[in-house]
Amino acid sequence: MLTYELTSKDLEEVRFALSPAAETVLSLRALRDPGRFPLQLPWVRAVQSLLEGPDWEVLGQLVNATMGSPDFLTPRPMSPLTQFADELEIIGRVDQETFERQLEAVNGESTTLTPGRVVEALGDYWQTVMAPYWNRMRTILTADITYRGHILTQQGTGAMLNELGPAISYSQGVLKVEKVSEISRSERINGRGLVLQPTLFGPHAVIPYDPGADPFLGYPPRGQANLWTVVAPPTPQDLAQLIGTARARVLRLLTHPRTTTDIAAELQVTPSAVSQHLQLLRRTGLVEPQRAGKQVLYRTTELAQLLTGN
Repeated sequence: MLTYELTSKDLEEVRFALSPAAETVLSLRALRDPGRFPLQLPWVRAVQSLLEGPDWEVLGQLVNATMGSPDFLTPRPMSPLTQFADELEIIGRVDQETFERQLEAVNGESTTLTPGRVVEALGDYWQTVMAPYWNRMRTILTADITYRGHILTQQGTGAMLNELGPAISYSQGVLKVEKVSEISRSERINGRGLVLQPTLFGPHAVIPYDPGADPFLGYPPRGQANLWTVVAPPTPQDLAQLIGTARARVLRLLTHPRTTTDIAAELQVTPSAVSQHLQLLRRTGLVEPQRAGKQVLYRTTELAQLLTGN
């Protein structure tokens, strides 16, 4: 069991985040022992034909028999918008002493690996095995954060913490996490902030491997049972009937962020016509703007990605 002691100030600093790097590393657990991850078996089966490419001489040392991983591989995320490339850069900057010490603690022996080789292996693994499925995974994880946020605002932090999972309980400043370690330990948050991260690859919960590491708790998200349900992707005609042909064409073009002018040129219509469609798509949660210098680019949201099947 891990016990976190939280003051009232610590409770104010609880935040949610997503970590593509953590999901990538933790997914190695499911490949190592699929029987412990029944909800992810469809994914395990789907990626079997892809596993010959990645460097398993490296990847095999990143998760041990008890499902422990070095903490430097899962840098504590601070946002639901964390990008894998940014986390990979952080992993590559780990100091040599921490790199060797944590790998040795996990594997019980010294390592001949280098940070560069680990970064390369994780990058290949991500591109081959995780990236093709990440949009679907991220949708479940993001939806869970939204749900927890509603509980937090409506019922308070304590109620939200008590709903994270059967292995997690909170009462009077004490957060208990069971079934996560053979050795019990108790730690004080002491103003460092507690990061909560939904993860598909932690049946009970996920905690830092090193005692004293920055407070972090991975918990199982809602909706996993439906994650791999096979649904026929919508056709262009289906989407056109739902939101209109013109707006469906706009969404289909947004495979990457584009400006209003760019979309108008592609569709051979006026920028003002495209702007009207974009504003409606924005109000209904299907696109969102992002500023790049003096330009405003539009990109699809996760809801739109579900609608388009992209």
